[in-house]
Amino acid sequence: MKPLYESRLFREAADGCLRPGGAALTRRGLALCGFRSAERVVDVGCGPGVTLGLLEACGLHGVGVDSSPAMLREARQRSALPVAAGDMGRLPLRDGSVDGVICECVLSLASSVEEALSDMWRVLRPGGQLLLTDIVLREKREGSTGQGCAAGALQVGDLMQSLCGQGFRIREAEDHSRLLAELAGRLLFQGVPRADLLAWMGVPCGGSGCHSSSRLGYWMFVAEKGNE
Repeated sequence: MKPLYESRLFREAADGCLRPGGAALTRRGLALCGFRSAERVVDVGCGPGVTLGLLEACGLHGVGVDSSPAMLREARQRSALPVAAGDMGRLPLRDGSVDGVICECVLSLASSVEEALSDMWRVLRPGGQLLLTDIVLREKREGSTGQGCAAGALQVGDLMQSLCGQGFRIREAEDHSRLLAELAGRLLFQGVPRADLLAWMGVPCGGSGCHSSSRLGYWMFVAEKGNE
């Protein structure tokens, strides 16, 4: 059974994207980053290539990285920008080779958040920008969260601490939790079973667990790599 985010209903509810906020939130983040034309930006976990299309339209030299062969095939069909197979903790890029890193709703899937952030730091040039959006925890959650997209989610403060611990300077931090709630509502309205939705979020269903999705939020960060 394929993941919920690969389904037609999810794509329709998320404006063709695999994340809350769709392309509109990405445009907001790109505006905050202020990338200049022809700068090189890597989209980590590029999925079907929606953000690559936005980078191309902005005149940026984008490159996509994803671990899914199916997503890479779709991204190649959508955009002329190059894509490559790779893991977010071992990006197939040279040190200091990009002006920007985009990581949208995939960091919480990393086997190690610290390793993933460290490798993003590695490929960024000094002064480069990281645009990060992801599901976060509003409060500490005990026990396993399953295999969903929020299974590795951190509390906002812990995520910010991880960014700073890698040497990033946080320039912007915005709460867009409303977009996560809106996406969940659209999915339920379109007939996605509640249990499937909670499984996608990594929320165990059973007992009081089915009510814990309210503990999740969605944040966007713009962080800068300091001059070395």
